Amino acid sequence: MMGLFAVLVIVAVGGRAIDAVRLSQAESILARLPDADARAYYDVLRRRVRKVLVMRALALISLLCIFWVFRQRLMPGR
Repeated sequence: MMGLFAVLVIVAVGGRAIDAVRLSQAESILARLPDADARAYYDVLRRRVRKVLVMRALALISLLCIFWVFRQRLMPGR
């Protein structure tokens, strides 16, 4: 069970690191664009972030369900 928890923590930390890199790239791109183009690109980024958040929430719920099933299978008396 601790191994599964460690995997979850590693995935979460990796996701945060990737987000930080993508944020710095997006800020760099937005700084170089004219205002009208920057607003349009910002709208695209917002939609993309919403989509990623929904997918991560679904993945987290799925992992929690898997952990619960493993726990039920490994400890049937509880």
